[in-house]
Amino acid sequence: MSFLQKITATDKGINLTNMALMLISTVIAFIIPFKLFLFVYAVLGPLHYLTEISWLDKKNFFIKQKLQIWPYILIAILLSIGLFNEKSAVRYFSVSLIICVVVYTLCLVFSGKNLLSLIVSAVVLMITLLIKADRITFLVLSFGIFLPTVVHVFLFTGFFVLSGAIKNKSVTGYLSLVVFVGCAISFALIHTPNAEILSIAEKGYIQKYFSILNKSIAGLFNINFVNNGTDIFELPAMIAVQRFIAFAYTYHYLNWFSKTTVIKWHEVSKSRLAVIAILWVLSVVFYYIDFRLGFMVLFLLSMLHVFLELPLNVISIKGIVTGLKGS
Repeated sequence: MSFLQKITATDKGINLTNMALMLISTVIAFIIPFKLFLFVYAVLGPLHYLTEISWLDKKNFFIKQKLQIWPYILIAILLSIGLFNEKSAVRYFSVSLIICVVVYTLCLVFSGKNLLSLIVSAVVLMITLLIKADRITFLVLSFGIFLPTVVHVFLFTGFFVLSGAIKNKSVTGYLSLVVFVGCAISFALIHTPNAEILSIAEKGYIQKYFSILNKSIAGLFNINFVNNGTDIFELPAMIAVQRFIAFAYTYHYLNWFSKTTVIKWHEVSKSRLAVIAILWVLSVVFYYIDFRLGFMVLFLLSMLHVFLELPLNVISIKGIVTGLKGS
């Protein structure tokens, strides 16, 4: 077996490769946290969305019937309309819609019954609208901000690492989880000056589209900031937050591509691969022309891939619980 085969096709090799990717992501995140995040979000992000949705399609989205994905598609479209249309009423109940997606997923995974899942989700949607969930800070943070971002790219990635270690009874798998957590903690323990030079445009993109995530994480850990627009680029604690975000997103994408030989997302028809490649190039071009344009065009795809992965996330967590009980 060649060296390349050992690191891409064996459990130990993949785990060691991923530990190296974690460390590389951490080092770069310490050096250029803002530029790294913008780069991977615009370049690796769209390729991840496209290839994962294609792979999930091959796996029937880990649900009984493909028709069951239509609520995901509808709600992703509504959320996109709500975000980019200030006059749309949808923006005032986006959190309720995301809660509805989570409940729908749980019902699908545990019952498998489409009608029951729709009815329960509709009831939950009405309840969240009645209690005005979009005005409850805890729900806004949990479902509106964290679920599509750090929960998806960091927490669920950690669950996948743990799930693989339990399934394969792998020492290197458990070790990779320790490295993963250690890398994340390092940003809180090590504070070094951020010497990267950001353009006005780069600062603008971070402030307009992503600062809400930085500030929400800062609030979660009681980090004080003035909220004057420049804190996230200057305060050591806020820079640490950005380093964590950059690491989480970078490794999330790299982890997906490092497991290509295991996941086999590339084993599709040449025509499908060609479509994925063309759409990816167009996506990168959109971001290159104008980051705002790219963000608007790709937001729907981004939310859709988060939603469509939820059944797999729930199944993975079930597997972890079962594995831990059996150990």
